[in-house]
Amino acid sequence: MSSSHKGVFLSVLLIPGIISTTQFAYGSSLYFKNAVLDPQNLNTLAHDKRFQTPTSNEAGSVHMIQFEGISVEALSKEMESAATLLRYIPDDGFLVQVKNHASELNRLEHVVWHAPYHAYLKMSKALVKASKEETRFVVQLFLFEDLSNTVLEKLGAIVLEKSRRFLKLEISGAELLKVAALSQVEWMDLYREPVMHIEKPAYPVSSNLLLKKDFEQFQGYATGAKVLNAQGLYARGITGASEVITIADSGLDVGEIQELHADVQGRVVGAYAVGRPEIGKWDDPLGHGTHVVGLAVGNGTKSNGHVRGVAYEARMIIQSLFKWATTLGHVIKSMGLPADVDRLFEGPYADGSRIHTNSWGSELPNGEYDIQSAFLDYFVWQYPDFVVLFAAGNFGVDLDQDGVIDRSSLASPATAKNCITVGASENYILTDGLQMKWLDMGISGDGLSLWPAEPIASDFISNNVSQVAAFSSRGPTQDGRLKPDVVAPGTNNLSLRSRVPEVNPEESWGVFNEDYVFMGGTSMATPLVAGAVALVRQYYQEVEDRKFVSSALVKATLINGADDLSGESVRKPNSDQGFGRVNLEESLLPTQKVRRSFDETMGVKHGEEKVYSLKVMASDQKLRVTLAYHDYPGSPAVRKALVNDLDLSIETPSGEVFYPNGLNAPDTKNNVEQIELTVPRSGVYTVHVRGKAIRVGTDTYHAQPYALVATGKFSSE
Repeated sequence: MSSSHKGVFLSVLLIPGIISTTQFAYGSSLYFKNAVLDPQNLNTLAHDKRFQTPTSNEAGSVHMIQFEGISVEALSKEMESAATLLRYIPDDGFLVQVKNHASELNRLEHVVWHAPYHAYLKMSKALVKASKEETRFVVQLFLFEDLSNTVLEKLGAIVLEKSRRFLKLEISGAELLKVAALSQVEWMDLYREPVMHIEKPAYPVSSNLLLKKDFEQFQGYATGAKVLNAQGLYARGITGASEVITIADSGLDVGEIQELHADVQGRVVGAYAVGRPEIGKWDDPLGHGTHVVGLAVGNGTKSNGHVRGVAYEARMIIQSLFKWATTLGHVIKSMGLPADVDRLFEGPYADGSRIHTNSWGSELPNGEYDIQSAFLDYFVWQYPDFVVLFAAGNFGVDLDQDGVIDRSSLASPATAKNCITVGASENYILTDGLQMKWLDMGISGDGLSLWPAEPIASDFISNNVSQVAAFSSRGPTQDGRLKPDVVAPGTNNLSLRSRVPEVNPEESWGVFNEDYVFMGGTSMATPLVAGAVALVRQYYQEVEDRKFVSSALVKATLINGADDLSGESVRKPNSDQGFGRVNLEESLLPTQKVRRSFDETMGVKHGEEKVYSLKVMASDQKLRVTLAYHDYPGSPAVRKALVNDLDLSIETPSGEVFYPNGLNAPDTKNNVEQIELTVPRSGVYTVHVRGKAIRVGTDTYHAQPYALVATGKFSSE
């Protein structure tokens, strides 16, 4: 033990089998979702019934540690003989697997204290409150040892799904703690059924087959693609032709390559029957997936180009999640997903697709970071050129009737750090589709409006492209991160109609003709942004000749050019729109401004700083700088999802320093940071990117890669 440490060496076990300390330096607390462990008050745990279950100090057991005065890279080397680092715990802690006996942790110079990872800390509050009846729940496992079915069955668990790191189980609520006590278990939560994010109207629409052809009435806004402002890219030949977009949804039309809707003929390069693998079918009995496909890649063949998606020459891979299920003796339309969400990504990535869009998710309490969010983050961390998009969800309501949509209603896995989370703004459709006010659009189970108060109630649902849709799920996440990232039109979108007989037209927003139908939801906004991603990737590769385009660069580019919809009173970013509505020309071809983009794949190391100089020539254009990076996955067991912390700041020519996201200090929660100076004076501005804390760096460089995009009236040199 180094004599340089402050505090008193303690060799006593404060709680038998629970807390062991080497010495107290009184560091910061450890923030779990179920408890905050304060090193200064660990004695109180001796009287806490939640922590009385016996735990282990033996080889293979998992312990919590807190460290000080050392980098994580050096800590890992110091611990080589005693334990293996598993997961970061905020602040300055880790979950570790003991190699021989936990007493060996006492000899480590920079470990302040350690304790077994207790079962109570592994269970969500919803699961802790679960009844004594049969409970269906999901489990995230550590990867160090397989957990056999035999062990689980001895505890009374029924194994519903299993992979090496994920379980879906059914068990009596009284036995939950026994499963949580297993050393292989990292986190447990209630199972929540995923749903497609289509906003269904309160009242059925007409199902009559119409034969309308008057597309001109929509003034180019039919799909909503016009709002994303891609005309300048189309004029340069950027139409998505080089890209393959994977669309994981309910399927596509009739599911036969030669018989598909004319708007997508010849561009399906792969199809996966995820929901019905036993029969290999990928048709679309729901109609949702077909509509989504058209918004991303439809070319408008059947509408003379009027109903056209954003990346209308892109190719696509279809992953049909649809399956028929039986509930209470009734056959219903459902979804079939792999146990680990990232298994959806593996096949398409190997097939060459670098864009994966998802218009589904599970409702969560308060926008939690959950197991599937962590799995998504891990895949993108491993494959940093893979762009994953998720719809934010349609859970936006005004339950307190104050005229403001309630906070924190995001779905999972849209709460992940490394995806682009998309909310819905309004489209501009004044005839056809659903023409009603928000007051009448959504009805609760009690027969009351979901949006009963002004100024929302009397607003029409698709008459203002600068308005966020009332149903769009709002942020922030439970740990305070900014979400959604961006918004795009998601009301009265006109797109492809599935021709499978089981499709119920009354679940749409109105049939236009035999080829096209209206729908709405964050489901519709997300494929529009997926199309935008295809254009960004194509532009960087073909125009700027970039051989590698990280998804962090794509994300930073879209966010940097996004339009603020909040007005002057509440500036972006905020919990309604994130960083704004996607504007492709502003992102890639800004008028009267210069764009500089840096894809820093080598990253920044712990304590290191990189500096960029921007010589502003005039103050008549805003200076905007956006930092985005793919963070290492956090543990669903802890309160703060951020693992690696990069700090963005700008120093003006006069020496004044500005911080991101509307803060007066560095941002410690988000892996997307933006600074906007509305009237920058002429002179040299210095942009700083600092590796404040790199807890888990890349294997090669022990660094955190990132992307930086800046626009303004500055020198291009």
